[in-house]
Amino acid sequence: MKKLSGVIASILAAPTLVQAQTTTGLEEIVVTAQRREQNLQEVPISVSAFSAEQMDKQNIRGATEYLALTPNVSFTEDAQAGSRGISVAIRGVNNLVSGENAVINSVGNYLDGFSIASVPSGVANPMLIDMERVEVLRGPQGTYFGRNSLGGALNLTTKAPSDEFGGEFAVGAESYEDAGEMYSVTGILNMPVSDAFKLRGVAYYEDSSGLVENIGPGAPDSGHQWLDLRVRATWDLSDSTSVGLTLIYSDQDQNTDENVPSGFLDLDTVDTFGFQPGEAFDPGTGFWPDNQNKLSHDVDEHNKLETTVAILNVAHEISDGLTFKAVAGLIDATQERLFDQDLIGNADVLYRDNEYDGNSWSIEGRLESTSESFDWVVGALYAEDQQEQDNNVAVSSDPIALNDPNISPPGFGGTVPVPGFFFPPFPTDLGLALNHKNFEVESIALFADVTWHVTDRLDVIVGARYTEDDVLNERSSFGIAPDGSCNCGPGTDFGGFFGSFVNFPRPDASGNQSFSDVSPRAGVRYAWSDTGSVYATVSRGYKAGGTSTGNDTNNNNAPLTIGYNEETLWNYEAGIKTEFADRRVRLNASVFFMDWTDLQVEAFRFLTPGDLSSNFEQTINVDAEATGVEVELLAQPVDNFTFGGAIGYLDTEITDEPICDIPNGGPNGSATCISITGGYNVSAVGLEMPKAPELTANLFGEFRFDIGTSQAWARAEYIHRDNMYSDIEALTNLQTRGPSPNQGLVRAVGDDEFPYKVPSFDVVNLRGGFDWEHTSITVYVQNVFDEEYYTGTQENFGVSGIRLRPHPRTFGAQLAYRF
Repeated sequence: MKKLSGVIASILAAPTLVQAQTTTGLEEIVVTAQRREQNLQEVPISVSAFSAEQMDKQNIRGATEYLALTPNVSFTEDAQAGSRGISVAIRGVNNLVSGENAVINSVGNYLDGFSIASVPSGVANPMLIDMERVEVLRGPQGTYFGRNSLGGALNLTTKAPSDEFGGEFAVGAESYEDAGEMYSVTGILNMPVSDAFKLRGVAYYEDSSGLVENIGPGAPDSGHQWLDLRVRATWDLSDSTSVGLTLIYSDQDQNTDENVPSGFLDLDTVDTFGFQPGEAFDPGTGFWPDNQNKLSHDVDEHNKLETTVAILNVAHEISDGLTFKAVAGLIDATQERLFDQDLIGNADVLYRDNEYDGNSWSIEGRLESTSESFDWVVGALYAEDQQEQDNNVAVSSDPIALNDPNISPPGFGGTVPVPGFFFPPFPTDLGLALNHKNFEVESIALFADVTWHVTDRLDVIVGARYTEDDVLNERSSFGIAPDGSCNCGPGTDFGGFFGSFVNFPRPDASGNQSFSDVSPRAGVRYAWSDTGSVYATVSRGYKAGGTSTGNDTNNNNAPLTIGYNEETLWNYEAGIKTEFADRRVRLNASVFFMDWTDLQVEAFRFLTPGDLSSNFEQTINVDAEATGVEVELLAQPVDNFTFGGAIGYLDTEITDEPICDIPNGGPNGSATCISITGGYNVSAVGLEMPKAPELTANLFGEFRFDIGTSQAWARAEYIHRDNMYSDIEALTNLQTRGPSPNQGLVRAVGDDEFPYKVPSFDVVNLRGGFDWEHTSITVYVQNVFDEEYYTGTQENFGVSGIRLRPHPRTFGAQLAYRF
């Protein structure tokens, strides 16, 4: 806390340190937060922006790097979607899922104006090589970004081709403390084919041996090979009409997940295997924090993600101040994952096989007008999203590998070396959680936003979006049962009885619902000078509802469909944006209050205790609220030194939840509750929201100095994140420590709610470089003090415990040549 107090004091004291020695001032930051180019200081929205130069100096190659430098933004990395897989929360707004991923996202993700949020790998995380800028918009962005922007949006813009022939070639390398290494090659080529037609191409290849060594027999380490290709073309058809095309191809080939066992079992594992006592099994690696770089799996694991994106932008100037713009795009993404689900090398009991295919396309047209009195935009959008998922947790080659002949479970005869562990001798490849899911979303929207320049100083803003969503959720699943070939029982022919089990289809379950919404925005902005303004806005965010589907395994496998409501959010915000000391200090701050109605939370449980095939992911609606403050500072006291930082404070609370449908209610007989694995009924009322750390902060300083005709630079960064929970199971872990209602099982738990309560962490990064003529070299050390931290606990099932992703100290360098 002393360290954090020092950060706060440094930021608040910063303006008094500035002594303007010239009138150069800070560089203007241009953003497209309102879908047109504007000075950041003139936009009445809470925005953090990162320019191309900043991303180079800060080694920003993916979302985690810039999100860590943004106030009131958090993320989790569970690695089940590869090393780049993340889940993003802005001001606590996030996808609270317990299953594979969300179809409709709470945070928008836009690339060159096109939404790439709906993909099967959770959150799209494109490589950020050769980007023009990245913007993080906080608060609902309905009128401009619409769908998938309930809590905010990530707005990414690639570099457009320029008029000069040129390019860049770079090689890079990283070494991970007590782990592997990475090598990369980057190529950029800009070609002005003619005065009207220009091309810019980017190629990036990365080869890594990974953060985690696999000590299991014949199984790969956590290495990966990534290939990313991008081409952007611009064509000026005339003085008034231009066309832009962006094409992207990404092939990410990951081996095993980059995580290590915690040594503490989640509720699913205890309930499935009947562990008693509920203690994890050490596969020979040890547990976190003693083990930061080893796991033990024995399946030839892989996690392959392939993504193709095409984006078309058209702009036509109808008259002076009136422009028509159109954006059309398509994204197609697939994921193939094979994973050792038991998490024990030399004991091939369970494996997981996932195949996801998602595609999304949309077309948007809008009219934009700019004049002395009014700026306005009006438009329409049509979009379709589809995801197909094939999921299978199946019996592997040796289902009884963990059974010890010296210990016999009561009534069965079999064996258990892990305390309380027993698994029947099922046939290989029997699907214990086998299902096919299909999700489809069709959206239509009309939107308008008007800014009235009442005076030179005063603006009034009014806007709204009307949305219609049709949401389909289909599920086909399979159960397990003996096929009748063995006229026996477990007591008479143990192996024959369980060896005769097969999969049988259950009735299909399907839900289709339609939703409509009007989300308004209103605000005022007053500029008291050319460099200072205040603003106040009220905006509403919306996220479509849907249907949870499954089979009631306690009622002849009847189709089970339970609808849930659309999620809405009111955001009340006031802010200040100012520059002073000859524009050498930039201070932006905001305060906000958010009020959720029907926040969507996914709770996971087995309808039949111990039966994996009875898994049911039910989305329920709760109410919540949040209050927060954000402060961002940038200062340049002298031409060669820049420093700054940001602080975000967030106070969240779940205020209401569903009425419990069982006689005794939730904890202590409460009237409201949420049902989760083990038969527990927990209450989240009065608790904070998951993925919403109370305090986020960062501080940096950058010094540049000349060496002859060349320039060198050095930069230091400090990043702080408070503790938090990842999901409902983690949030309510104190309520599930007694015997489970289903089987009377008790699991072992760690001190300080480990690992469910993600500890706070403090990270320091150092970077430096030297630029001369056409060549530059950059060196860096990330996590200088080798802080032992992880960001979430959402990859849980397995007998060695909840998995955690390490972040070792990293040494890196890059050599680049520009021509």
